[in-house]
Amino acid sequence: MPDNADFLKIVQKNVKLVYPKVNQTYRFNTGKQQSEPCARSASGAAWSIGWTVPVEEARALYGQLKAHYEACRTRNPKLPAFTKIFGSKKAEDGKTVNFTAKRNGTKSDGTENSAPKVIDGMKQPLADLAFWSGSVGSVRAYAYPAVDPDGNGGISLILDTVQVIEPVYGDGGMDDFDEVATAPKAAADLDDFSPAPVAQSYTPAAAPSAAQARPLNEVLGDDIPF
Repeated sequence: MPDNADFLKIVQKNVKLVYPKVNQTYRFNTGKQQSEPCARSASGAAWSIGWTVPVEEARALYGQLKAHYEACRTRNPKLPAFTKIFGSKKAEDGKTVNFTAKRNGTKSDGTENSAPKVIDGMKQPLADLAFWSGSVGSVRAYAYPAVDPDGNGGISLILDTVQVIEPVYGDGGMDDFDEVATAPKAAADLDDFSPAPVAQSYTPAAAPSAAQARPLNEVLGDDIPF
């Protein structure tokens, strides 16, 4: 298991959520060129979610993540030069950037992984996980230095928790019900989220220590080690 210093917590608050796939695991079907539901044990199975931020905010996050990679590289010279944030893409209009965090259906040892937490605005489990792109919420992920199959070094974002503040549903959603706030239960691991949206924030990197790099597909499969 890599040292905790290689995991950098990031919390993106009050962002537009895109391509949510957290109700179950999905994998990309190359023949159909689209994602499809699958079992956790299937090859390539993962939970994932994207979010969109303006270019200026994306630059700040990009700089933070690149700096984290370079800090990890000083502890682990085997890491190749930084090339990208895996799962990030600039929108065609040039005004926004999408980031994506994933969690594999299985761990590197082949056992099934736990699903990411999905909570509502009051930090309670979200009842309907089939919300659509355009929902508003917050994402907690862990940035980790990884290497893709082509040998490119970069930062992988491991999905931990999603808070859905303003869900958007299609037919059969929750529009027939009123929103009724309930008192949140105490939960130390949800302190990064607040009942009401707040400004975008980033969390500083942890203190460095020695670690070894692992392939991207293995990294996404592991539980966060704390």
